[in-house]
Amino acid sequence: MKTLSALRTVLLSSALLSSSACKKTGPEIEGLSFVDGVPYYHFTNNDRLWLGIKSGDEWKMENTRGYQRVYRTSVIIHDIQKALYNNSVGTYITPTKPEAYQDVMYIRLARTDSVAGFSELRFYREAAHRTGYPAGGFDPDKSEFYAQGEWADFVGNSDRYASTYYCRGLSMPHGTALNGPFQQLTVYGRTYGEVVPFIGNSRGAACSPVPSSYMQELYYDRQAGLVRMVSLAGEVWERVP
Repeated sequence: MKTLSALRTVLLSSALLSSSACKKTGPEIEGLSFVDGVPYYHFTNNDRLWLGIKSGDEWKMENTRGYQRVYRTSVIIHDIQKALYNNSVGTYITPTKPEAYQDVMYIRLARTDSVAGFSELRFYREAAHRTGYPAGGFDPDKSEFYAQGEWADFVGNSDRYASTYYCRGLSMPHGTALNGPFQQLTVYGRTYGEVVPFIGNSRGAACSPVPSSYMQELYYDRQAGLVRMVSLAGEVWERVP
Protein backbone atom coordinates (compact mmCIF):
# COMPACT_ATOMS: atom_id res chain seq x y z
CA MET A 1 0.00 0.00 0.00
CA LYS A 2 2.88 2.38 0.83
CA THR A 3 4.61 1.38 -2.41
CA LEU A 4 1.53 2.23 -4.45
CA SER A 5 1.09 5.52 -2.62
CA ALA A 6 4.74 6.46 -3.28
CA LEU A 7 4.38 5.50 -6.97
CA ARG A 8 1.27 7.65 -7.34
CA THR A 9 3.03 10.60 -5.64
CA VAL A 10 6.09 10.36 -7.91
CA LEU A 11 4.02 10.00 -11.09
CA LEU A 12 1.74 12.89 -10.18
CA SER A 13 4.62 15.12 -9.09
CA SER A 14 6.61 14.35 -12.26
CA ALA A 15 3.63 15.16 -14.45
CA LEU A 16 2.99 18.42 -12.62
CA LEU A 17 6.63 19.49 -12.76
CA SER A 18 6.90 18.72 -16.46
CA SER A 19 3.82 20.84 -17.12
CA SER A 20 5.06 24.03 -15.45
CA ALA A 21 4.87 25.79 -18.82
CA CYS A 22 1.27 24.67 -19.42
CA LYS A 23 -1.50 27.22 -19.63
CA LYS A 24 -2.61 28.83 -16.37
CA THR A 25 -5.54 30.67 -17.90
CA GLY A 26 -8.01 29.92 -20.66
CA PRO A 27 -11.33 28.09 -21.06
CA GLU A 28 -12.93 26.69 -17.91
CA ILE A 29 -11.96 23.05 -17.35
CA GLU A 30 -14.41 20.93 -15.37
CA GLY A 31 -13.03 20.26 -11.92
CA LEU A 32 -9.81 22.25 -12.47
CA SER A 33 -8.87 25.79 -11.52
CA PHE A 34 -5.66 27.47 -10.42
CA VAL A 35 -4.59 29.01 -7.12
CA ASP A 36 -1.56 31.29 -7.54
CA GLY A 37 -0.66 29.30 -10.65
CA VAL A 38 -0.99 25.93 -8.89
CA PRO A 39 -3.55 23.39 -10.23
CA TYR A 40 -6.55 22.84 -7.96
CA TYR A 41 -8.59 19.68 -8.69
CA HIS A 42 -11.94 20.47 -7.08
CA PHE A 43 -15.33 18.81 -6.67
CA THR A 44 -18.03 19.65 -9.21
CA ASN A 45 -21.80 19.75 -8.72
CA ASN A 46 -22.06 16.24 -10.20
CA ASP A 47 -19.37 14.98 -7.82
CA ARG A 48 -21.28 16.33 -4.83
CA LEU A 49 -24.22 14.06 -5.63
CA TRP A 50 -22.00 11.26 -4.26
CA LEU A 51 -21.19 13.17 -1.10
CA GLY A 52 -24.56 13.54 0.60
CA ILE A 53 -23.96 10.96 3.35
CA LYS A 54 -24.16 12.47 6.84
CA SER A 55 -22.61 11.38 10.12
CA GLY A 56 -24.92 8.94 11.91
CA ASP A 57 -26.67 7.70 8.75
CA GLU A 58 -27.55 3.99 8.91
CA TRP A 59 -27.99 1.39 6.18
CA LYS A 60 -29.95 -1.60 7.46
CA MET A 61 -29.54 -4.64 5.22
CA GLU A 62 -31.83 -7.65 5.69
CA ASN A 63 -31.83 -11.14 4.17
CA THR A 64 -34.81 -13.41 3.45
CA ARG A 65 -34.42 -15.04 6.89
CA GLY A 66 -34.89 -11.73 8.66
CA TYR A 67 -31.30 -11.28 9.81
CA GLN A 68 -29.91 -7.77 9.61
CA ARG A 69 -26.51 -6.17 9.07
CA VAL A 70 -26.39 -2.53 10.06
CA TYR A 71 -23.77 -0.09 8.75
CA ARG A 72 -23.54 3.32 10.41
CA THR A 73 -21.50 6.29 9.28
CA SER A 74 -19.08 6.93 12.12
CA VAL A 75 -16.69 9.50 10.66
CA ILE A 76 -16.83 11.86 7.69
CA ILE A 77 -13.70 13.85 6.80
CA HIS A 78 -13.88 16.70 4.31
CA ASP A 79 -10.43 17.75 3.15
CA ILE A 80 -11.17 20.65 0.82
CA GLN A 81 -8.28 22.20 -1.11
CA LYS A 82 -5.81 19.73 0.37
CA ALA A 83 -2.24 20.74 -0.52
CA LEU A 84 -0.06 18.14 -2.29
CA TYR A 85 3.70 18.49 -1.91
CA ASN A 86 6.61 16.77 -3.62
CA ASN A 87 9.08 15.85 -0.90
CA SER A 88 10.03 12.44 -2.28
CA VAL A 89 13.30 13.37 -4.01
CA GLY A 90 15.96 12.61 -1.39
CA THR A 91 14.79 15.11 1.21
CA TYR A 92 12.46 15.29 4.19
CA ILE A 93 12.01 19.05 3.84
CA THR A 94 8.52 19.96 2.67
CA PRO A 95 8.56 22.62 -0.09
CA THR A 96 6.92 25.91 0.78
CA LYS A 97 4.71 25.83 -2.31
CA PRO A 98 2.43 22.86 -3.06
CA GLU A 99 2.54 21.10 -6.43
CA ALA A 100 -1.27 20.89 -6.53
CA TYR A 101 -4.46 21.04 -4.48
CA GLN A 102 -7.29 18.53 -4.40
CA ASP A 103 -10.67 17.92 -2.76
CA VAL A 104 -11.09 14.67 -0.78
CA MET A 105 -13.92 13.18 1.26
CA TYR A 106 -13.55 10.09 3.46
CA ILE A 107 -16.61 8.21 4.73
CA ARG A 108 -15.98 5.61 7.42
CA LEU A 109 -18.64 3.10 8.40
CA ALA A 110 -18.89 0.64 11.28
CA ARG A 111 -21.03 -2.48 11.69
CA THR A 112 -23.35 -1.93 14.65
CA ASP A 113 -25.01 -5.36 14.77
CA SER A 114 -23.50 -8.40 16.51
CA VAL A 115 -20.41 -8.58 14.28
CA ALA A 116 -17.83 -5.79 14.28
CA GLY A 117 -16.47 -4.53 10.99
CA PHE A 118 -14.97 -1.43 9.41
CA SER A 119 -15.50 -0.02 5.93
CA GLU A 120 -14.38 3.15 4.18
CA LEU A 121 -15.33 5.06 1.04
CA ARG A 122 -13.05 7.73 -0.41
CA PHE A 123 -14.09 10.25 -3.07
CA TYR A 124 -11.55 12.68 -4.52
CA ARG A 125 -10.41 14.79 -7.46
CA GLU A 126 -6.99 14.33 -9.04
CA ALA A 127 -5.13 14.84 -12.30
CA ALA A 128 -6.53 12.44 -14.89
CA HIS A 129 -4.79 9.11 -15.51
CA ARG A 130 -3.20 8.89 -18.94
CA THR A 131 -3.83 5.91 -21.20
CA GLY A 132 -1.83 2.97 -19.94
CA TYR A 133 -1.67 4.19 -16.33
CA PRO A 134 0.44 3.70 -14.20
CA ALA A 135 3.23 3.75 -16.82
CA GLY A 136 1.57 6.68 -18.59
CA GLY A 137 1.29 8.73 -15.41
CA PHE A 138 -1.08 11.66 -15.06
CA ASP A 139 -2.28 14.47 -17.31
CA PRO A 140 -2.12 17.57 -15.06
CA ASP A 141 -4.23 19.61 -17.49
CA LYS A 142 -7.27 17.37 -16.96
CA SER A 143 -9.23 16.76 -13.78
CA GLU A 144 -10.96 13.49 -12.95
CA PHE A 145 -13.26 12.27 -10.18
CA TYR A 146 -12.20 9.06 -8.43
CA ALA A 147 -13.79 6.72 -5.91
CA GLN A 148 -12.16 3.99 -3.85
CA GLY A 149 -13.34 1.83 -1.03
CA GLU A 150 -12.74 -0.98 1.41
CA TRP A 151 -15.56 -3.20 2.64
CA ALA A 152 -14.85 -5.37 5.67
CA ASP A 153 -16.88 -8.39 4.50
CA PHE A 154 -16.39 -8.00 0.75
CA VAL A 155 -14.43 -10.56 -1.32
CA GLY A 156 -12.47 -7.66 -2.78
CA ASN A 157 -10.36 -6.99 -5.80
CA SER A 158 -6.83 -8.21 -6.42
CA ASP A 159 -5.94 -5.42 -8.89
CA ARG A 160 -3.42 -3.22 -7.05
CA TYR A 161 -4.03 -0.26 -9.36
CA ALA A 162 -7.81 -0.42 -9.11
CA SER A 163 -7.76 -0.17 -5.33
CA THR A 164 -5.14 0.90 -2.84
CA TYR A 165 -6.90 -1.35 -0.33
CA TYR A 166 -5.95 -4.36 -2.45
CA CYS A 167 -7.61 -7.61 -1.29
CA ARG A 168 -10.72 -6.02 0.28
CA GLY A 169 -11.00 -3.07 -2.09
CA LEU A 170 -14.01 -2.05 -4.17
CA SER A 171 -13.28 -1.87 -7.89
CA MET A 172 -15.10 1.41 -8.50
CA PRO A 173 -15.42 3.25 -11.83
CA HIS A 174 -13.95 6.74 -12.18
CA GLY A 175 -14.31 9.90 -14.20
CA THR A 176 -17.40 10.26 -16.39
CA ALA A 177 -18.45 6.66 -15.56
CA LEU A 178 -19.51 7.99 -12.16
CA ASN A 179 -22.05 10.25 -13.91
CA GLY A 180 -24.03 7.34 -15.39
CA PRO A 181 -25.75 5.71 -17.13
CA PHE A 182 -26.96 3.98 -13.99
CA GLN A 183 -28.95 0.89 -13.13
CA GLN A 184 -32.36 0.98 -11.46
CA LEU A 185 -33.26 -1.28 -8.54
CA THR A 186 -36.54 -1.61 -6.69
CA VAL A 187 -36.04 -2.68 -3.08
CA TYR A 188 -38.94 -3.06 -0.62
CA GLY A 189 -41.14 -0.99 -2.92
CA ARG A 190 -38.68 1.87 -3.33
CA THR A 191 -36.97 2.47 -6.67
CA TYR A 192 -33.36 3.61 -6.65
CA GLY A 193 -32.47 5.16 -9.99
CA GLU A 194 -28.72 5.82 -9.77
CA VAL A 195 -27.23 2.45 -8.86
CA VAL A 196 -23.63 1.39 -9.58
CA PRO A 197 -22.69 -2.30 -9.06
CA PHE A 198 -19.36 -3.21 -7.46
CA ILE A 199 -18.52 -6.82 -8.32
CA GLY A 200 -15.67 -8.60 -6.56
CA ASN A 201 -13.24 -10.50 -8.77
CA SER A 202 -10.66 -13.21 -8.21
CA ARG A 203 -8.66 -12.30 -5.11
CA GLY A 204 -5.46 -13.87 -6.40
CA ALA A 205 -2.90 -15.99 -4.59
CA ALA A 206 -1.70 -13.11 -2.41
CA CYS A 207 -5.11 -12.73 -0.70
CA SER A 208 -6.43 -15.04 2.00
CA PRO A 209 -9.54 -17.14 1.26
CA VAL A 210 -12.82 -15.81 2.65
CA PRO A 211 -16.04 -17.59 3.79
CA SER A 212 -19.06 -17.86 1.50
CA SER A 213 -20.91 -15.33 3.69
CA TYR A 214 -18.65 -12.56 2.33
CA MET A 215 -20.25 -10.27 -0.24
CA GLN A 216 -19.34 -10.56 -3.90
CA GLU A 217 -21.75 -7.93 -5.19
CA LEU A 218 -22.54 -4.52 -3.71
CA TYR A 219 -25.12 -2.20 -5.27
CA TYR A 220 -24.66 1.43 -4.35
CA ASP A 221 -27.03 4.28 -5.20
CA ARG A 222 -25.26 7.57 -5.84
CA GLN A 223 -27.48 9.52 -3.44
CA ALA A 224 -28.96 6.87 -1.14
CA GLY A 225 -25.90 4.67 -0.49
CA LEU A 226 -25.87 0.89 -0.21
CA VAL A 227 -29.13 -0.75 -1.35
CA ARG A 228 -28.34 -4.44 -2.06
CA MET A 229 -25.65 -7.04 -1.34
CA VAL A 230 -25.19 -10.57 -2.70
CA SER A 231 -22.85 -13.03 -0.98
CA LEU A 232 -20.56 -15.63 -2.51
CA ALA A 233 -23.20 -18.20 -1.57
CA GLY A 234 -25.85 -16.23 -3.50
CA GLU A 235 -27.67 -14.91 -0.43
CA VAL A 236 -29.34 -11.55 -1.07
CA TRP A 237 -29.44 -8.72 1.47
CA GLU A 238 -31.59 -5.66 0.75
CA ARG A 239 -31.90 -2.20 2.25
CA VAL A 240 -34.73 -1.85 4.79
CA PRO A 241 -36.54 1.51 4.41
